[in-house]
Amino acid sequence: MMLDSIHTEHGYINRLLNILQQKLDAIENGRTVNYSLIKDIVEYLQQYAEHCHHPKEDILYRYYQSHYAKNGDMQSLEQEHHQLAQLTAEFADTVEMVLMDAVIPLDIFAEKLNVFVTRQKAHLEFEEKNIFPLIRRDFTAEDWVAVSKELHVYQDDPLFGEHVDARYQKLSEHIST
Repeated sequence: MMLDSIHTEHGYINRLLNILQQKLDAIENGRTVNYSLIKDIVEYLQQYAEHCHHPKEDILYRYYQSHYAKNGDMQSLEQEHHQLAQLTAEFADTVEMVLMDAVIPLDIFAEKLNVFVTRQKAHLEFEEKNIFPLIRRDFTAEDWVAVSKELHVYQDDPLFGEHVDARYQKLSEHIST
């Protein structure tokens, strides 16, 4: 079922956010971190989450909004996806600047990383606790058929899918250790 797939993807995203949290803890404790690994995680979130994961959710949200919702809660989630995409792009730019040896104070970088991880985790938790239970409760078999017709064929997950893209090989190895 589509919600099971999205829930699984949330688990993958949380694993990546936990790695970023570990990097934040390392920075706050004066240890060095691998900024290339941070970049790989952020790029994955930009490429896969924004172009495959969120569009699936948005289809569900729009359908739920038009058939069941009494207020605009689901519409605000699509807007939140846009805000998260903007936050991710801004954080990706910061990581890229660090990798190009731009002088960014460590406390500023740590704060941006903290905001990024906190916002992403809060979003996932909100969907899991407040949105998905409504969809599970209200959707009928006909609703699931209707939304599945709207789904496009999305790319295989380049990190957690059957085949790991060469671009994410080091990140995959890091996750496996």
